[in-house]
Amino acid sequence: MKGNKKIPFLKIILIGVLFILIQSFLQQYDKVSVVFRQYIGYFTPLLYALFTAVFLEPIVKKIETHFGMKETERWPAVLITVGVFLLFIIGFIYIVIPEIIQSCKELYDKFPYIQEQIGKYLDKIFALLEKFEIELIGKDELQQTITSFVRRNLGKIRDFGFSFVLNMFWWTVAITKFFIGFFLGSLILLDPNYFVKTIHNILKIVFGKTLGDTILAFADRSRKFMIKYIGGRVVASLLVAGIVLTVTLLAKVPYALLSSMLVLIGNLIPYVGSIFSGVVSIFLVLVSEPGKVIWMFVAICLAQFLDSWVIGPRIASKDFEIRSFWIILSILFGGSLFGPLGMIFAVPVLCAIREIYKKFLKKREENEDGNIL
Repeated sequence: MKGNKKIPFLKIILIGVLFILIQSFLQQYDKVSVVFRQYIGYFTPLLYALFTAVFLEPIVKKIETHFGMKETERWPAVLITVGVFLLFIIGFIYIVIPEIIQSCKELYDKFPYIQEQIGKYLDKIFALLEKFEIELIGKDELQQTITSFVRRNLGKIRDFGFSFVLNMFWWTVAITKFFIGFFLGSLILLDPNYFVKTIHNILKIVFGKTLGDTILAFADRSRKFMIKYIGGRVVASLLVAGIVLTVTLLAKVPYALLSSMLVLIGNLIPYVGSIFSGVVSIFLVLVSEPGKVIWMFVAICLAQFLDSWVIGPRIASKDFEIRSFWIILSILFGGSLFGPLGMIFAVPVLCAIREIYKKFLKKREENEDGNIL
């Protein structure tokens, strides 16, 4: 053969298998997603352990540096970090969750009233349209369709809330998996270098030294991306939720804590989450105390303005300057596979994919006939 070049049979086979998997996924999405979600549950504690180790490692290092602890004897720093984190979780469970459950219970009792209020608002809207001589074709059918849609979805929310409270077995299993993973993550934090070295050795055995080093370096960079992004979003979301909570409590807006938690969780998801949480929060106040809805609207607008122009630019890094199209697409794709967590982690995963794209493109531009790996 010319130049004594070897045919990369292994790479051709791997690429072929990858295309087959992608084709199977696109053709039988429902079946693949069911199987995927069923078996991913067995690895949930391991995933919790990895996330615990990744996100608590920077805190452990800061404690070591601040108190001048030796890295070889880091158990005191790990103990302090784990203890503070557990206290935060316990405090959240005993202080915040009961208030949220109480708010959800009140909402559950108000569902008939909410449906009645929605019907009144629809009547007012159609009356206003008639006042301005705006005729709608099939007005009665349209009004009936909207009312049926709202009732159907409110019923689904009510049923979900009912099963959410009753399904204690599922929650017990989920919490148990979390604490098992948290314990395993704490063990990793005691000697992270050992686990990194073990993973590095496995990569070298499977892929060879050069490619193994490249994969490990890429994984380390992805880890830094994820910590920077998730950490920034958590801080920004806490500040945004704090603003909403402060304004709504001062104005005595109903469901202040529940709305703040919705904003906190929603703000972790770019674009989609903020819009959804804001609309739901305003809707809850609108059907409960319409006179206070202006305060909820002001609180959300103020929080989002500060997040977009003050908090976000100070926390966000230039590494995450990705076009909105790709961000929204990654959120939709991540949400379809992993649910809310997939939507939250979609952007850092997208950043990692972009790094791979840049690396392959650079290699190809440097040597068109060369090995991009």
